[in-house]
Amino acid sequence: MELKFVICGLEHSGTTLVSDIFRQVENVDSGFECGVLLGNSPREFPDIQPFFTNMLGGWEIQADVLERTCATDSFLNFYSGVYEKSGFFKPGTKYIFDKTPRYFLHLFQCYEKVNVPFIATYKDPRAIVASDFKRAGKNQIFEEWYESYKISKLQYLSRIYDSYLEWKSGQNPNSTRIICVALEDICLNTRQTLEKMFLHVDLEFELRFLLLKRLRYAHTRVPQISSRIPFEYVDILNESQKQRVINDFAVLDSWFYF
Repeated sequence: MELKFVICGLEHSGTTLVSDIFRQVENVDSGFECGVLLGNSPREFPDIQPFFTNMLGGWEIQADVLERTCATDSFLNFYSGVYEKSGFFKPGTKYIFDKTPRYFLHLFQCYEKVNVPFIATYKDPRAIVASDFKRAGKNQIFEEWYESYKISKLQYLSRIYDSYLEWKSGQNPNSTRIICVALEDICLNTRQTLEKMFLHVDLEFELRFLLLKRLRYAHTRVPQISSRIPFEYVDILNESQKQRVINDFAVLDSWFYF
């Protein structure tokens, strides 16, 4: 078994969709989310919550077994141990990957712990705000919700954006091992974008992977890639609200899709 690559990204920016696409490859599989790379060593993982607890169900592994698997200083040994002890993986699995959105916050630090290709996804800030507002509940008044939301959200996204800009500049020698992809490109320029992603992780893309069979995650709402996915914000936000997001989140300019 080999850890083939890692998927990360903004929350709700298509990481689950990308995960499902790669799971169409016969010998590639993964659990839902991990989070082990957020620590300095796998030994720290039992204290990294809720990731450790969530991994029990997401990778079908018992708590005591996962704790013992953490007794190593090698992240690659950790993944090998999870593969050996989990009842999750489909027959014939040769490669596994880790899909954890939060790694984007510490992109290069996480990469250096495993030295495998990384894929990071992002989307338009208007779509970010709209999806967060939708999840806040139907009884929310946008103006009231937005005022209490925008400052902390922008602070959080700005930290991730710094990692994105470091990658984009190409000044970090590890930038070639990382690819950052817009959800809009996945959904609108699907074949070209997926071929680039598959090439990045040294796998061959096939059109049949777009049919998204054997879905394992409820987060994938429909078994197809749709232009509706990144553009729901068009119906959720009115023109004034969209413009407020453009103004308030202007520092994230490269993420806006115009």
